[in-house]
Amino acid sequence: MIAIPAYNCAPQIGRVLDEISDDVAARVAEIWVIDNQSTDDTLERALEYRRSGRLPGLRVFRNRQNNSLGGTHKVAFEHARTAGHTHVVILHGDNQARSDEVALLLDHAQAHPQTQTVLGSRFSRRSRLHGYDAKRVWGNRVLNAVYSVVAVRRLEDLGSGLNLFALRDLDPATYLRFADKLTFNYELILDLVSRGVRFAYVPITWREEDQVSNARNWNVFRTALRNLALWRLGRRTTQPAEGRDYEWDEVR
Repeated sequence: MIAIPAYNCAPQIGRVLDEISDDVAARVAEIWVIDNQSTDDTLERALEYRRSGRLPGLRVFRNRQNNSLGGTHKVAFEHARTAGHTHVVILHGDNQARSDEVALLLDHAQAHPQTQTVLGSRFSRRSRLHGYDAKRVWGNRVLNAVYSVVAVRRLEDLGSGLNLFALRDLDPATYLRFADKLTFNYELILDLVSRGVRFAYVPITWREEDQVSNARNWNVFRTALRNLALWRLGRRTTQPAEGRDYEWDEVR
């Protein structure tokens, strides 16, 4: 199934859903838009799209509290597991990744049965970047290189907005302890490395047009390096905020 974390992306959510081709829709059981307490009309736009009927498997949910991006990953993983799904595609709702390229990840997993977690890479040789700020490209490449050296594993991208996770490869006992922040995906990848999980990267297209990034670049960079050092020392990297509620309500 495809889970689309959505927060204040009303102008983009329709495009994200439009780009899910009929072929991709036919290959997944359900498509979930998970609204993370947006303050604009993202939820209403998603509901309008569901009522259009173009994607029969589309369902719309709203987190009971703002769980940030990492917490919304947890919501998706936990509910997908309960629903009996085996794989979750995380596709960000800001339309920076191309929705039709979900097929690239599904194709790779189908062709390589032993590697079912497939991550989108913005920075491999065949990746395509459009309008991505040069300073952010440089910062990501530096961070990828540092993580790769410390993890002794080539890590081409630590947090793109298009990833396929096999639930068998994820351990709730670890990922539920991670912080709900933007660096959740970095911790998740380090956990995959720690547990010897096989995963692959596939080059994807990434663009910045009218998207508004929620990232605070320096804070993310600093937190990512801190977490890496703690991970290398065998210490807990972060922990979620107290009183988290990873439940949702379906909106009809």
